Amino acid sequence: MSANPHPRVLVCGASGRLGQLLVPRLLARQARPRVFVRQAATAQALWGNTVEVAQGRFEDAAALGQALVGIDRLFLLSPITPTLAEQQLRVVEAARAAGVQHIVKLSGSDWTIAPPGRSLSGDAHRRIEEGLQASGISHTVLRPNAWMQVGLSRIAADLRSGDVLRSQHLGAGVSYLDARDIADVAVEALLNPEAAQQRLGAPGPWVLTGSQALRPQKLAEIASRLLGRPITAAAPVAAAAGPFIAQVHGEFFALMRAGHAAAVTATVRQVLGREPRTVEGFLAEELGALAVPA
Repeated sequence: MSANPHPRVLVCGASGRLGQLLVPRLLARQARPRVFVRQAATAQALWGNTVEVAQGRFEDAAALGQALVGIDRLFLLSPITPTLAEQQLRVVEAARAAGVQHIVKLSGSDWTIAPPGRSLSGDAHRRIEEGLQASGISHTVLRPNAWMQVGLSRIAADLRSGDVLRSQHLGAGVSYLDARDIADVAVEALLNPEAAQQRLGAPGPWVLTGSQALRPQKLAEIASRLLGRPITAAAPVAAAAGPFIAQVHGEFFALMRAGHAAAVTATVRQVLGREPRTVEGFLAEELGALAVPA
């Protein structure tokens, strides 16, 4: 990969939760992000004139090709849908044709992908990873564990109206990961992949986790301490969802309850030179407005 102090980076999924964290980090590192979004107005509302905006969809070959013109690096992220693999493989092929030097793919959690056959989304991500390997393009695959901003985001809402913390994995630990750490790692994977890979040693997907696996009962203990009142953990009330997403989420939760999301890796520390953000720190931010003054 040729050295470029100010690479042009196309960010897919830029207006989503992770993309909104990644783009300002790239700007702070003097990269030149271009965002690929469905609505240009959304990107302009977020970043004004600080980024280039390419409007289009993965299904629009002309728009995708135009978005990739002059791009050095690509961050590949899109929502979980029944056509996830087909969409992202289309992007990989377009990136190969455009001469993109390096792709960073935000994949599924490691435990959804290996072994195959137990997660619709994991199997789709596996297909994309295999397509990336076959493409011959230099690439980094990030396999983040459960996100704090997703798995723990409802805790504050639950505790505004009661003293029960709802969890889908009662009895099983999960090594939750802060999305800000994912974004920090993604920047290194985009801008300094060789150096980061040297720190990691063995090749292969970068499996990202928090520093410890916590059970919901421990989360309740942390919340109790932060709020100054007793909090208990219980199973959630079933939420309405379409059949595809319901199946995807059901598979995730079953794997969590079986303990598959409890593994801890040192990848975040090795790449960033610091420990991952903690669940307690995240909950302190989320619950700060609810805490009882000492």
